[in-house]
Amino acid sequence: MKRLSLLLAILAISYISGYASAKEKPIVIITQDGEVDDRSSFVRFLLYTSDVDLRGIIATNSKWQKNGHGVEWIYEAIDLYGQVRGNLLLHRPDYPSADFLKSVTVLGNEDPQYLKGGAPYANSKGADLIVSELLKNDTRPLHVNCWGGANTVAQALWQLKRKHPEEFSRAVKRIRIYCVSFQDEAGNWIKNNIPEAMIIEAGSFHLTWNYHDKEPLKHNPFPEYMSEEWLTDNVKSNHGPLGAWYPQKNISEGDTPAFLGFVDNGLMAYQDYSLGGWGGRFKPAKGNYWIDALDDNNDKKALWRWCPATQNDFAARMDWCVKPFDGANHAPTIEVSIGSRSVSKGEQVELSALASDIDGGEVYYRWWHYKDASGMDANLKIVNETSDKAYFVVPAVAQQDIHIILEVTDDGEPKLTRYRRFIFSVQ
Repeated sequence: MKRLSLLLAILAISYISGYASAKEKPIVIITQDGEVDDRSSFVRFLLYTSDVDLRGIIATNSKWQKNGHGVEWIYEAIDLYGQVRGNLLLHRPDYPSADFLKSVTVLGNEDPQYLKGGAPYANSKGADLIVSELLKNDTRPLHVNCWGGANTVAQALWQLKRKHPEEFSRAVKRIRIYCVSFQDEAGNWIKNNIPEAMIIEAGSFHLTWNYHDKEPLKHNPFPEYMSEEWLTDNVKSNHGPLGAWYPQKNISEGDTPAFLGFVDNGLMAYQDYSLGGWGGRFKPAKGNYWIDALDDNNDKKALWRWCPATQNDFAARMDWCVKPFDGANHAPTIEVSIGSRSVSKGEQVELSALASDIDGGEVYYRWWHYKDASGMDANLKIVNETSDKAYFVVPAVAQQDIHIILEVTDDGEPKLTRYRRFIFSVQ
């Protein structure tokens, strides 16, 4: 028994230390208006601060929360996170300190008169922070979430263009703005006046993630994962002070999809918002203005298809708040012996991978064709789709890239899933 305990301890140290040399994390700023669903989303977001290179948390307003709610409630939530961070570090070593999170929390524009019209608006520390990040000598994208209005972001872009004209062209290309709908008039102002900035007007969150207590759960076939019972059992009870602070009675986090694409799950969806992932899938409508894409002719499916995996992952992170390493579940790891490459029509493409579970459980493979991301009308047949070795034949009608997803799920509690994405270019 002592040898087994020592082995598990060594494996756990190896598992968590592996994150220290992991791939670069997405650079992220979030803005939020303090509405109750923002607060619920923020609880979840704090548990994923290990997965991002966080540069800012900005308090803003919106047409729903015209005066905003300031930063004090954010500090309150961060303090509760600080109480569980020690336990979170048992599972991943890169959770930031509460002091760091407070140091990047600033006030944006909360003046209701600037919910209408275009920039310039009032200046703010939030706008200054965004400008400062865009001006850094870095070519990597800066992902900016708008859980509320976009006027603080619009002001930053106006300042960037007016005060730094020589840097504007380079800097503005870095920004990726994910708006949970346009909650003020600044979103359209950015779309029409700063066409160099990529901006997403996301709408698929509605009736998949938000406010299920006020209207029936539509367009999401997994109501059990959004229920009061699920939330009570997995978040609000016996999961520490941060979970107990969660303000709603059931899952109603309209803003959560904005950051789900940043989760370190292997899909790497933040690298290209057209790929599809936990935060949805998008397509350009005109220039750099993007909207929800359709999966199976349904703009909601691009979100809800991932719902069991996202909720199980949230439940596991909540367990990390209170449980030791050997008392909680951790995601499987995937090693792959193939990579994305060019293929020819009629070619048989071999698929192979090796996955393992640090917790000692079984792992289950599933290869599937993401036909919607591939621009195809029908799914390809994958032979041995639930094996570590599979294959498919490139159809004669293939015209675009073929997207294959490897999905590996463990048998822990809750079951956790990780992915690899392969894109085969048809010659």
